[in-house]
Amino acid sequence: MAKKLFALLAAVLLGGTAFAQGPVTIGVNLELSGRFATIGNATLQGIEVAREQMSDALGQEVELSICDNQTTPEGSINCAARFVDEGVIGVLGPISSTMAIAAANPLEEAGVIMISTSSTNPATTQIGEHIFRMAYTDDFQGKVAARYAADDLEAERAVVFRQQDDDYSFGLAGFFAEEFESLGGETITLDFVSNTVDFSAQINDARGFDADVIYYSGFCAEGASLMPQLRQQGFNQQILGADASDDSQCPVGGGEAFDGYILTGFGGADVLSGDAAARAEDFAAFFDVVYPDAADFNGFTLAGADSYNVMVQAVNNAGSADPDAVLDALQNLEGYPGVSGDITYAGTDGTPADRTIAFFQYSVPGADGSEWTKSSLFGIGTGQ
Repeated sequence: MAKKLFALLAAVLLGGTAFAQGPVTIGVNLELSGRFATIGNATLQGIEVAREQMSDALGQEVELSICDNQTTPEGSINCAARFVDEGVIGVLGPISSTMAIAAANPLEEAGVIMISTSSTNPATTQIGEHIFRMAYTDDFQGKVAARYAADDLEAERAVVFRQQDDDYSFGLAGFFAEEFESLGGETITLDFVSNTVDFSAQINDARGFDADVIYYSGFCAEGASLMPQLRQQGFNQQILGADASDDSQCPVGGGEAFDGYILTGFGGADVLSGDAAARAEDFAAFFDVVYPDAADFNGFTLAGADSYNVMVQAVNNAGSADPDAVLDALQNLEGYPGVSGDITYAGTDGTPADRTIAFFQYSVPGADGSEWTKSSLFGIGTGQ
């Protein structure tokens, strides 16, 4: 009997040791192909570089299980199902609200943590306690853009282009229009759907409105077609976009039609302050070593890195890979020194307590003789 008990105890201890030495697996659900592939791959590079800097959790190697959702809700749901089967400690991504909302529902039901790197639709984190984001929300992003249009540009009439079949674009357009109208302005909203290349009908509708400013809440896959058509038809008004325009597809695909285009997006070292700016600069320098020829380094890259960072930090804070303990650690995270700014989830719905959004402007051709450049104008914190 003593020998049997000793053998059983040894097996348990050895099994526990083997578990402790095994990898911590984090799922990555991103748009690596399809319409949002440029943003998805910039985000993945941020995650991978963050892992280079912090590759262990609780003394165990962190492994990434990467799934391409192909920029489709169905693909995102399939990735979520795969991660549930794999028993990952948590999931990073997707980038977009449509794909994030699709994945969040089955992950919440399964009790798996998800940190969307850049979903900005407020509904995403309202799905449940396991769902977090790294970004601000569109009620903030739309409002600051509307105030800029009304106060700084002194616009009184705005044409709003909205992708009708996308949660992000649809919601953001509504927040912009609501705020702009509350400031005394008038708006007209013109709808299109994904993969639209001919905007002649929408442009004809815009022609009779005599707008002072144009607001575009869509993605570069369609924006690269829309902007040249607007300029060719004589629309010379200032065009404002949002963080989905922080994508090289816009200036590369749309060319000089994007010269002077202003957009809101994740703030980087240029608009962050103090230690946060220094951390962003240090990360950018390290990133350049790992990916010296990267096409896009932007706020999505920083958001991807910090989504990874806080997930690993939560595991370390929990002192365990137990899902309930990691969830509790995330829900109580305060002042994590991220490369995109300090990150606090304590007392929130899974949206960081303070994020910095920046206003950027494209120059096409670039000011330094390159094909295009993007410069920071100023930043605004969500706590301001």
